[in-house]
Amino acid sequence: MYYLKIMEALEQQIVLVKYHSLREFKERVKQGKLKLKAQFELLTLRDTTKFEYYVKRFQLDPEAERRLIKSGRKDLYCIYFPLYSCCSSAEELLTHYPRALSVYAKYHDLRENSQMSMVRQKKAKNTLKYLNKRERGLCEKARAFFRSHAEKQLIGFYDRNYGT
Repeated sequence: MYYLKIMEALEQQIVLVKYHSLREFKERVKQGKLKLKAQFELLTLRDTTKFEYYVKRFQLDPEAERRLIKSGRKDLYCIYFPLYSCCSSAEELLTHYPRALSVYAKYHDLRENSQMSMVRQKKAKNTLKYLNKRERGLCEKARAFFRSHAEKQLIGFYDRNYGT
């Protein structure tokens, strides 16, 4: 019986996200956070108004953050990333999506683990996009790995712009 009530509530939230007016959406969201699948629905809407209203009130769940990153929607990145830094698992995923990383790096430094994941990929474009947005450069551990594995040309660029 309890499971049935949860499913009904979830279905109602999905219907709310997809079909109800913005006014109705705002009224219902005041009652609390959306369930994960309803958050997924927010990511699929063409109009970003409901998404923007929701994320100004609540941070997305970690799984929804990962889905956001995978979506490739720069319009949603530009709404979400100025407000929140991602959880560590979503942040590591960012290093595989240069477009998302570029927007995220305007507002937040990557954690050490995420920086290490980025430089271990040996995709210089991702690392350079990140470095162009962040004045501090890489953390010590990531910098050491980068310097020992990157092409000499890139190391020279790094040294000129961020010091040794």
